[in-house]
Amino acid sequence: MFIDTDEIRRLRQKYYLQMQQSGIKTFQDMDKIEMESLEGGELAQKYKELIALGISISNACYG
Repeated sequence: MFIDTDEIRRLRQKYYLQMQQSGIKTFQDMDKIEMESLEGGELAQKYKELIALGISISNACYG
């Protein structure tokens, strides 16, 4: 039922590279937004990732 986390990381890296090499500006803009959102500031990156994880779990369980 569950996919190995290493497999997920490999697939994400593969598709991420394909999106970046496509030359489509939208993908580059999305990458920029993601990088900016994870920068330190009022909240450390680890807290932002934990919040995102909680939202993902909530959406999957109660979605």
